[in-house]
This record gives sequence, structure tokens and C-alpha cells, in this order.
Amino acid sequence: MSLVLLGGVAGSDRIELERYARILPIESSSPDTAEIEEAVAVLLPLKLPNADLVHGSDPVNEVMAVLGPLKTTSDHIALVKAAADGTDAVRETLRRYANDGAGWTDEVEGDDE
Repeated sequence: MSLVLLGGVAGSDRIELERYARILPIESSSPDTAEIEEAVAVLLPLKLPNADLVHGSDPVNEVMAVLGPLKTTSDHIALVKAAADGTDAVRETLRRYANDGAGWTDEVEGDDE
């Protein structure tokens, strides 16, 4: 557990509290936002840079650029577009691609009654 302490605390009290929690001290009893952020920074996730700044462009566009216009088929485009919707969408797109290649359909044949 972490405990954010506002204002000063006696050394003996702090030692006792540290037996039960991680102490994140803020010297001021009325801190501003920057002081609070500094004290709790160890609890917060790192702020990652924008993907555009790191990679230069959108990952989907990067994949399309690597494939190039001569190698890009409608199947490639469908898979890349599905990637934007996550793994389930890619799985479904690949399933349909494999079924089309095998000549299978999703239609269920009904029993003649």
C-alpha cells in the first residue's frame, strides 16, 4: 500500500507508518498539481511518446508501404484493415480466407423435413 503524506511528519511516526505502507511525502500541506505528480510519479505509468513521433507514421501505412503496390492484393488489404480491429477480426478474416480457398461456405445445410 502507498500513503501520500501532506505536510511534515515526525520521524518516529514516519518510521512506524513505513512498517505498513510506502510513504510518498509532500512537504507542503496545500500542494500544487506539480508537487502531487512528482510525489506519486512512482505509482503512475510512464508517459510513452506518440507512435507517430517514434515510427514516423501509422503502423498500418508502414505495412502497406513495405508490401508495395505490386504485392498488395485485396486479401492483403482486408487483413491489414482487420488488424486495426484486433486479433479477433484478423482471426475471422483468415478463417474466411481459408474457407474461400477450400471452397467452403459458412452456410449450414438444413435437413429436409
